[in-house]
Amino acid sequence: MRGGPDPQDRDPVAPARQPVHGLRRAGLGSRRRPRVSTITSESRPTLAAKARLRWDRQTSRYLLLYPERGLVLNPTAADVVQLCTGEHTVGAIVDRLAAKYAPQPREDVAREILAFLAQMAERGLIRSGHE
Repeated sequence: MRGGPDPQDRDPVAPARQPVHGLRRAGLGSRRRPRVSTITSESRPTLAAKARLRWDRQTSRYLLLYPERGLVLNPTAADVVQLCTGEHTVGAIVDRLAAKYAPQPREDVAREILAFLAQMAERGLIRSGHE
């Protein structure tokens, strides 16, 4: 009869997602980080292949859909994403939206748009157009 668990057995009450030691050394773990594209004012952003912009009739808002998830966009974010077709540079998008939201200073609009696009690129929903 055994006196306890085999030393190689893992703790049965440990968290399910506890890291398994040695996987990276064995080449089984992944060291790669997802590639994040840099968004600049010269970038021509486009939606990633996995993302779709859709109008929701029930909520009367745009949704940015991607596998197993979705984001409800506010009107300003929807304006930005609608212009991410690869035709316009980020600078042109800023110019167009700065004119639409005229009381706001252009610098504030540019900062907000670049921050939004960077977040979307980090999530893999926007490509910079330099790729």
